[in-house]
Amino acid sequence: MQGEIIITGNELMTGQVAEVNARYAARRLHESGLPLTCITMLGDGAPLFEGVLHQAISRSGFVIITGGLGPTDDDMTVAQAAQVLNLRLIQDDGMLTRIRRRLEERGFAWEPRYGKLALIPQGAIILDTGRSACGFSLKYQDTWLFFLPGIPREMRLLFESGVLPVLTAAAGIPGQMVQRGLRLFGKMEIEVQQAVHAIEKEVEGVEVGFYPEFPEIHLTLTARGPERAPLQERLDRFVAALSRQVGEILLGGDGAPLEDVVGRRLREQHKTLAVAESCTGGLICHRLTNVSGSSDYFLGGVVTYSNQAKMDLLGVSADALGQKGAVSPETASAMARGVKKVFGADFGLAVTGIAGPTGGTPEKLVGLVFMGLATPKGADTRRHHFPGDREMVKTLTAETALDWLRRE
Repeated sequence: MQGEIIITGNELMTGQVAEVNARYAARRLHESGLPLTCITMLGDGAPLFEGVLHQAISRSGFVIITGGLGPTDDDMTVAQAAQVLNLRLIQDDGMLTRIRRRLEERGFAWEPRYGKLALIPQGAIILDTGRSACGFSLKYQDTWLFFLPGIPREMRLLFESGVLPVLTAAAGIPGQMVQRGLRLFGKMEIEVQQAVHAIEKEVEGVEVGFYPEFPEIHLTLTARGPERAPLQERLDRFVAALSRQVGEILLGGDGAPLEDVVGRRLREQHKTLAVAESCTGGLICHRLTNVSGSSDYFLGGVVTYSNQAKMDLLGVSADALGQKGAVSPETASAMARGVKKVFGADFGLAVTGIAGPTGGTPEKLVGLVFMGLATPKGADTRRHHFPGDREMVKTLTAETALDWLRRE
C-alpha cells in the first residue's frame, strides 16, 4: 500500500512557518513499512487542491490531508474535498455539541462560524482524541482518506491514534513490529553510519532510520516478525553492539533526552545538582526542569551574566575576573565551586563563554566557552570552541555541559 500527503496552508507557502507535519508523518509511515510516493504543498483554498486530491485518489492507497479544517473563510479543505468526492456535507450533532461545550468551558460566545467545524462529508468517521481539535477519515472507493488539523501537536495525536493503526491493519503488515529510539551526541553522522553498517552484518533483521536533530543524531530501530519477545531480544543485541562500537556517545538505549538521562543517574545515586550559567542564559536549567520530578535532584541555578553577579552570587574573586576575564578556566572553576557551595549540592556545573556574534577578540574568538564541574572530589574545567551562530553556540554549550555531567 503506497500513499501520499497533501499539506495546505498559506503560512507554509510564504515561508513564515516551517512545514513539520509531512516530515513527521513520512518518518512514521516509513518506519511502519508504508511508503510514500508524493508530498504536495498548497496554499489555503488553492484552486489546485481539487485536481491534486482527485489525482491522488486515482493512484494511491491512502491520502493524508492536513490543514484547512478551521472555522475561518480560508479553511476550505472540507468543502473542496466534498466537491471532489461528490458527497454531501452533513452536520455531526455529536461534534456540534462538543464544540459548544468547549467554547463554554473557555468562556467564548457561540458564533455561527463555529458550526462549520461540525460539517463532514457523508460517510466520514470523526477522529477525536478528546483534545482541542478533531479530524475525520473516509474510505472512498479503494482509497483511505484522512483529514487532520494543521497544528502539529494536534495532528500528531490524531495521526498516532486514528491513522497509523488503520493503515497498518489495512496494509496487512504481517506479525509484530517493535521499535526503539536512540540518541547519540559527540560524533559526525557519517561516523555513526559506518558503525551501524558494521553492526548490520552482525545483527540482521533490524531496519535503522537516521534522523539528525541538531546537536544530536537520532536513530530509530525497527524489527518485524511473528513474535514480540525475539524482536525485543534482537534490538537489545543491536543496541549492545552499537554501544561497543561508539562508546559513550550513545546517550541511552531508550531514546530519552539527555537531561532525562542525567536526572535518572543523579536520582539513582542520590546526588544533587546546582547550575551557574552565563552565556547560555538559563538554557541548561530550562532543560533540566523540563523533566518531571527534577526537584528530586536539581536544587537550583543562577544566571550570572555580569561580572558583579558572578562576584556577589557565586563568590568569584575580582582578581580572577580582572586578570583572567569572565571567559576563562579560572572563572568557570570558581563559578562551579561557588554554585555548589551556595546550594549545598553534590555537583556544581558552570558555563561561561562568548555566544556572539559580537564580543569576540583576537585572543578570545566568538564561540569560545569554558565549562566548570565541581564534584565531591574537586573541580575541573574544559575549553571548547563551538561553531555557528548565537543559538547554535548556546545549544552546543548546554548539550556538551550536560553530556560532561552524564559521563562524570
